[in-house]
Amino acid sequence: MHLNSNIIAMLALLLLPFQRSTAKGDQGANDNSLPGETAANCYNPSDPNEIKLWEGSAPGSSGDDPCRDIPFLHIYRVSDANQALRPAILLIPGGGYDRLTDTKEQAPVADYFSQKLGVTTFVLYYRLVQIHGIYRYPVPMWDGQRALKLIRYRAKDYGVDSNRVGVFGFSAGGHLASTLALHSATDFELPVHDAVDSMNGRPDFLGLGYPVISMIPTQFASRSSLHHLLYGYRGDKLKDLEKYLSGQDNITRNTPPVFLFESMDDKEISPQNSVIFAQALQAVRIPADVHLFAHGVHGAGLAIDIPEEDTWPDLFHQWLAREGFLTSNQAGQPLHSP
Repeated sequence: MHLNSNIIAMLALLLLPFQRSTAKGDQGANDNSLPGETAANCYNPSDPNEIKLWEGSAPGSSGDDPCRDIPFLHIYRVSDANQALRPAILLIPGGGYDRLTDTKEQAPVADYFSQKLGVTTFVLYYRLVQIHGIYRYPVPMWDGQRALKLIRYRAKDYGVDSNRVGVFGFSAGGHLASTLALHSATDFELPVHDAVDSMNGRPDFLGLGYPVISMIPTQFASRSSLHHLLYGYRGDKLKDLEKYLSGQDNITRNTPPVFLFESMDDKEISPQNSVIFAQALQAVRIPADVHLFAHGVHGAGLAIDIPEEDTWPDLFHQWLAREGFLTSNQAGQPLHSP
């Protein structure tokens, strides 16, 4: 595991006994109502850059509302004319599984990945948990895994190298991204299948920004993400899912290499999620580049003008190149180059 200069000492100090998270700012922790959707998160069939995940109705769909019932991708293409197959990133924004409100984790990051790194980027608009638990687990996992497999299925159409397809998730989107990586051998009991579903569902690399990792209440679970994703589950089934969906307990030798950044003063999601995940990755010897910053802002996206945390895009760029996911002509210029 590659660690930044402060992480070894920080891990020693921060691996506290498991306890209930006390982060009072947890997104939606005390708000179980549903927000109004924004047009930016709604499927537009006239936009050539938007791609439905299923031709017809999505499995488990309760309607055809473009702002609620249709999961889709928005593609950000690389601008230069080089015809070489490129790596791809499935970008998953956060929001507590009941909303996608933070645009900082969508277009700005996708623009950076595509234009600065030369990586074709697909922003995932997955179905969000509605009143009475509609689209709770496993629906977001169906959408995420379908997106990853669809990118590989149509890789030639998109100019993508199907052997260099990764996922990058923020906050609750980080939980979804890590779940896809850790449970790629399952289809989460998807009820219908077609040719797309035969593709490999394991991402080649995993990127995480201030992620939700745990679903166990006594191990730093985000109250908002836990409440929404597992709405209505009770008893042994709930406990089984809390364990199954906690990344720190499900790392195997098949886990792809990981890049992770976190601010240790995160007021929204306990940063201990990242600490226990880093410890678990190290225990299984999964290659990981982990950056625990002293200061940052939850939901910062590229973290422009946030001292220390704003270095993560360049660090991610360097990591991709070092791990061989970028070719020499995709080295590009770092975000903060003079």
